[in-house]
Amino acid sequence: MSNAARLDLNARARISAVAAAAPVVDARAAAAAQQTVSRWPGYAPTALHSLSGWARGLDVASLTVKHEGSRFGVGSFKALGPPYALAREIDRRRAAGAAGPFTAVAATSGNHGRALAWGAKRIGCTARIFMPAHTSAGREAAIRARGAQVVRVPGDFTAALDAAIAEAAKDDHILVADVPFAGRDDVARDTVAGYSVLGGEILDQCRGALPTHIFVAAGIGSLVAAIVARLRLALGRAGPKVIAVEPLSSDTVRRSIAAGEPVAIAGEARSLMDGLVVDVVSPVVWPILRDGLDAALAIADDQALATLRDAARGAHGDAPLEIGETGIAALAGAVLAARDPSLRAALGIGPESRVLAVACEGVTDRAVFDTLVRGDAAGAVA
Repeated sequence: MSNAARLDLNARARISAVAAAAPVVDARAAAAAQQTVSRWPGYAPTALHSLSGWARGLDVASLTVKHEGSRFGVGSFKALGPPYALAREIDRRRAAGAAGPFTAVAATSGNHGRALAWGAKRIGCTARIFMPAHTSAGREAAIRARGAQVVRVPGDFTAALDAAIAEAAKDDHILVADVPFAGRDDVARDTVAGYSVLGGEILDQCRGALPTHIFVAAGIGSLVAAIVARLRLALGRAGPKVIAVEPLSSDTVRRSIAAGEPVAIAGEARSLMDGLVVDVVSPVVWPILRDGLDAALAIADDQALATLRDAARGAHGDAPLEIGETGIAALAGAVLAARDPSLRAALGIGPESRVLAVACEGVTDRAVFDTLVRGDAAGAVA
């Protein structure tokens, strides 16, 4: 195995994945999310990009990227989850007699806040977004451009989340997060249901030739859990292997899978894959990951950066593909797993494998992306 990667296989995978998913996103919740989101103006399944040149070099049957950069013009998969959860929570509050106006609140390193700002503006409410101090100016500007207020918070994402939680205690303020709040987890569950739309698209787009392996970036774990849930609801114990990919510096899903229980990351982590830097897996989705995720792979920033550049330059004879520095994690993990003999053997990757990577974002900060492609990684991360 590469010295710049750590892999843990999940011995519990598929034992009771459907039962574990049901309290979070069952078939009914997934169908409701699909029906609602598909009616939003501008909805279309995001594209699949075949990287046949790369696949030949890796000795796999196919390598495909599902690219979330075009999702509702927001630039990431997040446009599926937080806006859906916000709309559902406003409906619940109005049904209980609250008149509003409502303010959506969140912590973000970029994509979550941008999506929530878009979703709030779409339904006519305000948004107040808390960001770690180190997050790029371009990401802040993108959130402000969608009408939200932005508050910078000293420290890491956890500090920003703490500030958002405090703000959400105010009347008619709604915390939209992947974690429980005030003893409730319905907003977090609705967020996962929104993300499950992506899993449904994979099933539809790959009908007749499903992938054998799906690589998905993991921060707090909601996206990969949503895909696992959607696949297991449709296919039971059969179907593709799903592998979470994280930064080595922030591999809470991998450590939790290895331990059989949630494991927190101590200290303030940093990574090129900044949107994946968290300190603990979401308790809402942990049962799905525990019982349904096949493996978790932690990779180094160098691997992510090399893959980002190769994709952007069309280095293997494929059409150039621009993927942001967080979004590149899944493809970087897939490439490393197919290339490294020990990872390849452990995951059962071979010449007949059909590998799909979910690029969870496009280019979300053009200045940062261009700097990375040119070669000044240190300047982009600082």
